Amino acid sequence: MAYAALAGLQLQYGLYSAFLGVFIYCLMGTSKDITMGPTAIMSILVAEFMITETNVTMAILLTFMCGVTHIAMSIFRLGFLVRYISHPVITGFMSAASIVISTTQLKKIFGISTPRGFFQTIIGILTNLYKTKVWDLVMGVTCMLILFLLKWMKERWATVKVAHEERVVIKVLRSTMWFIGTGRNAVIVLLSATIAYLITDIKLPIDVRPLTLTRNISGGLPPFALPSFTYDVPGTNQTVSFSEMMQRLGSGLAVVPLMAFLESIAIAKAFGKKNHYKVDASQELLTIGVANFFSSFVSSYPITGSFGRSAVNAQSNVMTPLGGIFTGAVVLLSLQFLSDAFQYIPASALAAVIIMAVINLFDPRGMRNVWKINKIDVLPMVVTFLLCFYDIAYGIMAGIGVSILILLAKHAMPAAKILEEDGNFIVMEIKQGLDFPGAEYIEETLQQQAENGNNGNCKTLILDCSNLTTLDYSATEAFKHGSQALKESNISFRICGLQECNENMLKRMDVVKYGAKFYDDVNEAKDTIEPRTEEA
Repeated sequence: MAYAALAGLQLQYGLYSAFLGVFIYCLMGTSKDITMGPTAIMSILVAEFMITETNVTMAILLTFMCGVTHIAMSIFRLGFLVRYISHPVITGFMSAASIVISTTQLKKIFGISTPRGFFQTIIGILTNLYKTKVWDLVMGVTCMLILFLLKWMKERWATVKVAHEERVVIKVLRSTMWFIGTGRNAVIVLLSATIAYLITDIKLPIDVRPLTLTRNISGGLPPFALPSFTYDVPGTNQTVSFSEMMQRLGSGLAVVPLMAFLESIAIAKAFGKKNHYKVDASQELLTIGVANFFSSFVSSYPITGSFGRSAVNAQSNVMTPLGGIFTGAVVLLSLQFLSDAFQYIPASALAAVIIMAVINLFDPRGMRNVWKINKIDVLPMVVTFLLCFYDIAYGIMAGIGVSILILLAKHAMPAAKILEEDGNFIVMEIKQGLDFPGAEYIEETLQQQAENGNNGNCKTLILDCSNLTTLDYSATEAFKHGSQALKESNISFRICGLQECNENMLKRMDVVKYGAKFYDDVNEAKDTIEPRTEEA
C-alpha cells in the first residue's frame, strides 16, 4: 500500500499488484526466494507517467506493455540488453531515487500539500512550513525512530553469543526479535492505525482531524478485464487515443521493462548464489513478462522481484516457490475483509515506512568504490545521479548512453603500443578485438609508421596480434591499406599470432600482395630479420 502511494496511486492498487504475480511465479519461476510485487524502484518510475491519482489507465497500460516487452525479449533472446546498464548507472540511479523518494514523502510527514516533483516539493515544504500539522509530524518522526530501533535490535540480536545454559531462553527471545524486526513495517502500520482509531473521529471533516488519514480503500477483489487502451480526460469530453498514450509513456516503454528485469534477476542471482541453486535468466525474463501481462488484467501497476520480501522468504527458510501461494492468499483476504480498517492508517506512518525502506538505497560506499577503481566510470554515474532529480527515466537513459559512448570509444581507439624498438625494427602490439570503429585508427597508425620509416632507419614493422580475437571487413581493409603504405615506404610488414580464421581473412584481402608476411609469434618474425651491416 505504501508503494502504491509512492507511485501516485490509490492504496488498493498496491494490493492489486501483489497477488497474481506471485501465483504465476510459483508456476514458472526458477528461484525459491523471489516474491513478485510492487517495489520502490518500480513505484518511482511509474509516478513519472501518472496523470491523476484517480485515473490509473496509464499505469495499468504500462504494466501490459511491460509484459509484452518482456515476452518479446524472451522470444528473441534479447535479455543480454540489460548488460548494457552498467553498475555506475545503477548506483547513480538508486542513490538519486532514494533522495527523491524520501523528499517527496516529507510533505506527508509535515502534513503539507505540495505540487508533485522533487524541486516543487522542496519549495512547497519551505514556503508552507508554518502549516505543519503537529500530530502528523509527531506520528511520522516517532514511526521512523521505532522502525530504526526495531531494525537495529533485529541485527543486534542476530549476532549475540550466549552461554549454553541460556541457549533456550535466548533462542526464543532472538526468534521473537527477528519476527518483530522482520515485520516492523506491519507492526508500525497496526500500531499507528490503532492510535488513529482511538483519537480520530472518521466523521469529522478532513481539515479538523488531528491526523491525516489515508483515503477510503475500495474493498473487494479487482475485476478481471483487459486493460483500457484509451482514457477520458476528467471534466472534458476529450478522449486520449492509444497512440497518444504511447507517446506520453515514451522512454518508459524501454526503461521500466529493463529496470524491472534487471532488479529481479539481480535479486534472484544474489539469493541463488547464497543458497546454492541456479537461476535461469531466460526463464526469469519470460516469467516476469507473463506475470506483468496477466497482472494488468487485475489493475496492477508494473511489478518485479522485491528484495525486502524475498529476503523475508529466504530468512524464513522457504524451500520452494510455492511459498508465494500463501503470500498471495493473505493479500486476497486483506482485500476482501480488511479494506474498511485501512482507512485509519495515518498518511505520515506510511510515509515513514517508505522513507525507512528506501534510505538504504543511497550507496555512498558504491560511489566511493567507483571513484577508486575507475574514474572514467564516475561520468555516467554523476550524469545519471544529477538528471534523475529532473526526470528519472531521462537520467537512466542518459547514463546508459554515456556508458555506451565510453565503451565505443575504446573500440574506436584500440590499444596499440610499441613494445620494442631498436632502430632496425619495431614491435607493436594490438591488445583487443578490431572492428569497424577502430579500423581507421589502426590504418592511420600503420600509415604513421610508414611516414616515420621514410625519415629513419626502421625497415621492419612487426605487429603482434596474439591478443586480437576478432576482425571484420573494415578492419581487413585497414590492414590492406596499411600494408600498401608500408610497402611504398620500403618497410617490411610482419603480422604475428593471428588466429587461423583471421589470417585467412587477411589473405583473401591480398595483403600478401603488398608484402605482408605471417608468423606464429614475434620471436619467429624477429629471427628472419637480416642483421644490420656497419655500412647500413
